[in-house]
Amino acid sequence: MRIPVAIALAIGVAGCNPAPTKTETPAADTAQSTAPKAEAPAAPAAAPIRYSCADGTTVEARYPTTDTAQIVVAGKTVDLKIATSASGARYVGGGWQWWTKGMTDGMLAPIKPGEETASAAGTTCTAPAA
Repeated sequence: MRIPVAIALAIGVAGCNPAPTKTETPAADTAQSTAPKAEAPAAPAAAPIRYSCADGTTVEARYPTTDTAQIVVAGKTVDLKIATSASGARYVGGGWQWWTKGMTDGMLAPIKPGEETASAAGTTCTAPAA
């Protein structure tokens, strides 16, 4: 009996390919896979920086994230959000504008409702270099 040529070629070519290998994956530990993932611990509060201003005001500033600042002025804590600036980092909120250059120079100014940038001159503030 003659095997058709096509079948013979198919068998021959199939014999040239390596046999597929079975990759075993370890069985999942069901206790671990069903347990809720632990959340990362909260980051410690940013260390405050104390600024002394030309008008005698003291500003204590923290920078919890790159987009926020928290200042304490006249005993009141004010949360600020980043705002557009040509230079430095400018934060606004709660009736204040806090504009910094680096971590040692700042400018504190009251900001009126509706203003995007404070029209008041404000006061310059400095912190000791670290």
